[in-house]
Order: sequence, then structure tokens, then C-alpha cells
Amino acid sequence: MNKPDEQFDEKLTQHYNECKARTRLSHAQQQALKHSVIQKQPKKLGFALQLTSLTCALGLLAFIVLDSNNVINTAPKTVLNTIDIHDYSFITTHEIDQTGSYASTITQQKRALDTQLANDLRRYQQHHIEYGTLVKVDNDWYIASCNDEVLVQIKQSLLSDLKGRHAVESNINTGDMLAMAHNGKGQIIALKHAGDGVKVCRG
Repeated sequence: MNKPDEQFDEKLTQHYNECKARTRLSHAQQQALKHSVIQKQPKKLGFALQLTSLTCALGLLAFIVLDSNNVINTAPKTVLNTIDIHDYSFITTHEIDQTGSYASTITQQKRALDTQLANDLRRYQQHHIEYGTLVKVDNDWYIASCNDEVLVQIKQSLLSDLKGRHAVESNINTGDMLAMAHNGKGQIIALKHAGDGVKVCRG
């Protein structure tokens, strides 16, 4: 070391020793300090125990409240033995098909379809006269209704019944515009030519 550093270290050590001597506690002061520290320690330990007990009590209270609201340990709806698939309107199915391609389908449940069918049938039955074009005749008649995307198939059994009651006009040919009369239940009760006023379906 060089000389200025040694002088500095000596002065620093001397100053430290002087300060230490001035602030040295007497034996009585040391005993009083030890005694006060010993008395304070149980208070800190008591506070820690109180804080721990409070935390445990709050945790137990939260568990009881959440458990009573069925938040904890509630079985998810995806457990197959506890669900009713009829509770859902749609079921989406995802799979890898036989060609190795990803495929997904949406299946609409019967209940939703039944409701939709009942609503559509009610609207359909409100029409007392329905117009359409006779598009095909084999044993049955096929009439393309003027209502959007409806093909009416009249089976031979109904045709025979209507003809027996003279409810089918004669000289009806494929391509003719027909009027189908319905009763209040939506049943076809008569078939005849639509007349000169109705040549094509109107949108």
C-alpha cells in the first residue's frame, strides 16, 4: 500500500475505536436491553398466531360459502353419465372421416325440429287455397307449390278418395296450374284447375 492509504486506514481505525468506546453500553444497560427484547418476543409470537388463526378462519369460511353455492366439486356437464343430450338443441360432431379428412357436422335435436315443424305446419295450414304446378304423374301426383321450396306429393290412396267424392277436376295434365283446397286441419280436400287468373306462381 502507499503511504496516504495507510494514513487514511490508521485514522479510520482510530476514529472507529473512539466512537466505539464512547457508545459502549454499560453492563446494566446491556442487561436491561436483553430483558426488554425477551419481553417483546412473546408479543410478536402472539400476533403471528392471531394472524395465522384469522387466515385459517377466513379460508374455512370461504370454503363453506363456496361449497354451499356448489362452486367447489361441481361435476362438469361433459361427464357422459350425468348429462341428457336432449337438453341441447344442437350437437356438433367433429371427427376424422374414412378418407383421413377432418369433418364436422351439426345435428339439430328432434325437439327443436318438432317445434319448428309445428310452427311451419301451423303457418302452412292457415292457407285454405294453395296453388302449384303439377310436375309429375305416376301412381302419385307431384305438385310444385307456389310456397317456397315445397313439393306436395299426393298419394294414390288420397287421389282415389278425392275422385270418389268428385273432388278432383277432370282433364288435369302435367304442367297445369292447380288450386289445392285445404280444410282447417291442413288436409287437401279438393284439386282443380287454378283458373284463368292464376297462370304462374307469384313471388
